[in-house]
Amino acid sequence: MIKLEKINKSYQQGTNSVHILHDIDLEIQEGELVAIVGESGSGKSTLINIIGFLDQEFSGNYYFQGQALHDFSRKQFSALRNRNVGFVFQNFKLIQGINVQENVALPLLYAGMRRAAVKERVSHVLTQVGLAGYEESFAKNMSGGQQQRISIARAIATNPHFLIADEPTGALDTETSQEIMNLFKELNANGTTIIMVTHDPKVAAQCQRTIRILDGRIVADSQEGTI
Repeated sequence: MIKLEKINKSYQQGTNSVHILHDIDLEIQEGELVAIVGESGSGKSTLINIIGFLDQEFSGNYYFQGQALHDFSRKQFSALRNRNVGFVFQNFKLIQGINVQENVALPLLYAGMRRAAVKERVSHVLTQVGLAGYEESFAKNMSGGQQQRISIARAIATNPHFLIADEPTGALDTETSQEIMNLFKELNANGTTIIMVTHDPKVAAQCQRTIRILDGRIVADSQEGTI
């Protein structure tokens, strides 16, 4: 589904050019649950920004479902992102002043879905993440684990081709982290492709595949979460 060839990324810092990613070659198949691990500053966030169509300023070749993307415009990348990717973040990024139903509905409304269909879809994904009946609740009154479930429901609401989860358990205690991982594994078992950035070896070990980034290079790529 995703194929990167010789991806390089640099940026200017004053008069110096800082090289962040070095000749990244990577393929991710549909249906995989992949962990990307690495120390802070290793380049993993830059890599997922490119994979998730958030950053198109790179050299090299990017193919998505066989289509070459490396010459796409900013507008084309934005359209790709809106249609194909769901994002889950460590700090949830929910709007505290609106209720659960309204938070989950946002990407559907942006996509132009009719309100009656939106309500039905929101109810369905909240049931998927174990929050049926919480539509009128407010995120600020809910636990961290529940807020992450809302975030996941919002991410899957548009039926994206893949999810990018950036440290999704980073703000949660051990028990709640495992509950969220169980939810991700259930979604994956039902066909959702998931690319997860994590510092937690226990989280990475539960993924089918672990990719380790060091100094902007892929230094290991192994199956069943072990390196």
